[in-house]
Amino acid sequence: MLIFWVIAGVALLLLVLVVTVGDLFDGVLDALDFTGGYLSSTAVLSFLATFGIVGGLLLGTTDVSLLVASLGGVVAGAVVGAGAAVATRSLTDGPTAHQITSSDYVGQAATVTTSIPAVGLGQVSLVVAGQSTALAARADGPVPLGAGVTVVANLGPGVVQVATTSSLSL
Repeated sequence: MLIFWVIAGVALLLLVLVVTVGDLFDGVLDALDFTGGYLSSTAVLSFLATFGIVGGLLLGTTDVSLLVASLGGVVAGAVVGAGAAVATRSLTDGPTAHQITSSDYVGQAATVTTSIPAVGLGQVSLVVAGQSTALAARADGPVPLGAGVTVVANLGPGVVQVATTSSLSL
């Protein structure tokens, strides 16, 4: 019974280390590339920890044989390890948030929040990737407060060139 608890203890310690510090065994498991990316140290250690805990509990609390306790640990470990593999893969391959850059502003519709003079800067407000942004804006001519414009160029950090909707259609 002690071997089950040792396996579980070592696996749990390594699992905590992998989760907090990073994947220590990634290079070793990358050599086994036939798994389609599902085999990770998190999945293997989850399997081993569950195998040890379930095997130890079955052997210590019931009158089953070592073989039955081992098989119970393998089945439970396979279920938990498979769940950890799927969860790890979906978190690793999942979409990430897009970092908004000034090039994302070009082509976006905006509203003038501070009128833009013929010479000088005004302010526009626009929504990019769900985030509201206010930018300094320059135009070829005066643009009144509340007018709808389109960002046509990025002039520098926080400054854009805009054109009114009517000037774009000409």
